[in-house]
Amino acid sequence: MLFAKKTALASVAAVFAGLMFVSAAGAAETDASLSDCVHMAKQVATAINAAQPGKSTADARAEQNYGRDYCASSMYNRGVEHYAKALQMLNAKG
Repeated sequence: MLFAKKTALASVAAVFAGLMFVSAAGAAETDASLSDCVHMAKQVATAINAAQPGKSTADARAEQNYGRDYCASSMYNRGVEHYAKALQMLNAKG
C-alpha cells in the first residue's frame, strides 16, 4: 500500500513538473510576433529569389519552410529563428 502511494505521488509530481516546463516554454514564445514572421518571410523570399541556385539555396529553402511551419503554428520565436538561419545561409543581412 505504501508503495502505491509513493508511486502515485511520484506520478503527480512528474505531471506537475511537465506542466511547468510546457508553460515556461510557451511563455518564451511570446517575444516574436506574427508581424515579425511576415517581415522575415519576405526578406527570406527576396534573398532566395536573388540567390544563385545551389546547395545553400536548397538548404535555405528548407529553413524557410520550417520557419513558415513554426509561424503558422504560432511558434513565432522558432519561426523567426529558422528564417534568420535561412538568411545566414544565403549570406544576407536580416
